Amino acid sequence: TTKTQKNTMKVVALLSTMLVGASAFGVAPRTSRFNTALRPAFPEEDLSADQLEIKKISEKWGEVRLLSREEATSTLDGEWLEAYNRFYEKYDDDMERMEEIATKVEKMITPPKVQKKSKNQKKRDAYARKVAIEAARAKAAA
Repeated sequence: TTKTQKNTMKVVALLSTMLVGASAFGVAPRTSRFNTALRPAFPEEDLSADQLEIKKISEKWGEVRLLSREEATSTLDGEWLEAYNRFYEKYDDDMERMEEIATKVEKMITPPKVQKKSKNQKKRDAYARKVAIEAARAKAAA
């Protein structure tokens, strides 16, 4: 498990580095005083009928999205069940794709393991080098 954890950490580090690198060259968003991250909650009496409907739908979706698959199939029907299934099919597809990308990237960042040479193999290699050098010197001298 520790080997898997190390590989996972390497992949996470690589992906986060790629994300940071990509965002470093992104276009900085323009800020204006009208487009803020914290949008005020207007009182319901100030909202139009369309805005009230959108607010109700977004609240309902917030509840539906958090249901488990069993709860969704038993409690939801019609359009809400279709929307739930579409959302999680897309989510599952994206997760599978990211896992495939992670395995490919992991293969690229982890070099193949080369077995260590034994003491006797090192001695054989040193002797072979020595013989090759002596043969080259004898050939050069002749």
